Amino acid sequence: MALKLAKLGVRLLGTPAESIDRAEDRSKFSQLLEGLGIPQPKWSKLTTLDEALKFANEIGYPVLVRPSYVLSGSGMKIAYSRNELKTYLKLAAKVSPEHPVVISKFIQDAKEVDVDGVSDGEEVFVGAIIEHVENAGVHSGDSVMCIPPQTLPKEIIQKIENYTYRIATSLKIKGPFNIQYMIKDGEVYVIECNLRASRSMPFVSKTIGVNLMELSTLAMLGGKFKELRIRRPERIRHVGVKVPQFSFMRLNGADPLLGVEMQSTGEVACLGEDFFDALVKALQSAEFNLPKNGGSILLNVADEARKKEIISLVVDLWKMGFKIYTTKPFAQALKNEGINDAVILHDVSEIDKNPNPIQLLSQRKIDLVISISTGNSQEFSDDYMIRRAATEFNIPVITTVELTSSLIKALKYLKNRKPTVHPLQEYYLS
Repeated sequence: MALKLAKLGVRLLGTPAESIDRAEDRSKFSQLLEGLGIPQPKWSKLTTLDEALKFANEIGYPVLVRPSYVLSGSGMKIAYSRNELKTYLKLAAKVSPEHPVVISKFIQDAKEVDVDGVSDGEEVFVGAIIEHVENAGVHSGDSVMCIPPQTLPKEIIQKIENYTYRIATSLKIKGPFNIQYMIKDGEVYVIECNLRASRSMPFVSKTIGVNLMELSTLAMLGGKFKELRIRRPERIRHVGVKVPQFSFMRLNGADPLLGVEMQSTGEVACLGEDFFDALVKALQSAEFNLPKNGGSILLNVADEARKKEIISLVVDLWKMGFKIYTTKPFAQALKNEGINDAVILHDVSEIDKNPNPIQLLSQRKIDLVISISTGNSQEFSDDYMIRRAATEFNIPVITTVELTSSLIKALKYLKNRKPTVHPLQEYYLS
């Protein structure tokens, strides 16, 4: 609409209509990145099933499939094989010249980062580089986010800032923007650039103590940061953490397994003296019941590729005094690591045998469910039934290795400390 209005002679405040079109049109934005020498995942817009299958084979699986006119990840899917892609395109996306699909290389185990900022057309104000706790593959609206980044090397942060400045100035942005990045093996890839205020901007504003909405309005009205003496604040000493809130309990049959489609219906943000201080407060504010030492944890791991990572984390939980319930194959793997007292669960369908996972959940004998799936879980499979039952009985569920790791470290933190309480103004003065 902006481009059409501009062509009709309507004066538009903020970023030029041509720049909005360059950012929103995937082909034009891709050309911009190529001209700047900034990496991006391989992608193509395709109009037939044969074209889609051929391109996916060329770039290699897994691939991310995005139907036309996607909002909040709706209809997006990660396909891990030719059969998955073929089935999805035939039944769901129905690829055609009128409804093309965009297929891009999905980079597994990549770190995801958001950048929220404002530009006045000349200077670029980077509000924050926001690190996602979960790896790429979880929608940004559903991920746990933290400011400042906790695990990114200095050279990666500098590269992100450099790419952000070059993209913003090339697009002649006058107002708010959001750029999403992926990081893998020291390389930084651009996912997309949105020339609007993102859902994370209020979180950034509250964390850094600068109102990005006000700054955006000044920039759109022609204000210059130099004249207004607006400077980016010095490095903050506190940490901000945002966690999503979900309504799975109110949605009959909804699976709390996180993926590329956004499912959260709200969010909570808290500040703390360090990452774990802020994380604990944010989780508790989002009504996530933290398990207490000596509690019981139900573990269900369907992702074979990540079993080793999970085993090391479970060893930590066991050493902290938690009782572990799990499946027979995983119990054997734990036994090899010295955990001999893990309780072996029967299948969900074996309702006459104990211990049965659904019965344990219904009797509230489980304090936390860790369910790590490949993302291909089918309705009525055991892992789905366990997640759904936990949701019905208001028992917290974690479905990613990364958040599991952060939670375990947070529980260790709570053994020696209590969450801090400070007035908001104290964080800005520190």
